[in-house]
Amino acid sequence: MTAHTVTTITQNKTKKVILAALFAALAYVSIQSLHVAIFAPIGAPFFHVGNAVVALAALYLGLGYGTFSGAIGLAIFDIVNGYAVEMPIVFLGNVLVALTIQLVYKALYRVFGDKLWLVTVAVSSGVLVKLLTDFLKGLIRALVAGASFEPAAAAAFTSLLATAINGIGTIILVTLLYLPLKTILLKVIK
Repeated sequence: MTAHTVTTITQNKTKKVILAALFAALAYVSIQSLHVAIFAPIGAPFFHVGNAVVALAALYLGLGYGTFSGAIGLAIFDIVNGYAVEMPIVFLGNVLVALTIQLVYKALYRVFGDKLWLVTVAVSSGVLVKLLTDFLKGLIRALVAGASFEPAAAAAFTSLLATAINGIGTIILVTLLYLPLKTILLKVIK
């Protein structure tokens, strides 16, 4: 069975809504209960596994539900934990990450079929988008705080270490969890 089998099985709207809510809840719980602060010149980043849930939701549920479900869970975390001001930007960034993962995976799937390395490549492309969106977020934050462009860009760039750490963790976790979770989802959905 392929990853698209999960999407095909979940064509039933009720099942998709339930799975989307499950992924949103998992994203929230994973970031709320399992995060470790990382130093950065801008912001207060931390390592967490919420991004892996966003990636898995995108892979299993597709463009619509998958793109938004994990991002909604992370947005709820931001609102509950005092990051409401940044939530729209973070939400948009997570939607772009999930969208990228899904589009890259589908494009490669059409050519190569269902291979685990496609998941790794797709998630890696999402991590690159996350690096770009976090850089832009840091740059804007520093510029708004009054820094000139070059120091703002330097500070935003040095803050990407936290995003890179999260990205590497996301790639590893999704690669390890993708097949076992797909098997479980296929059994549960039937």
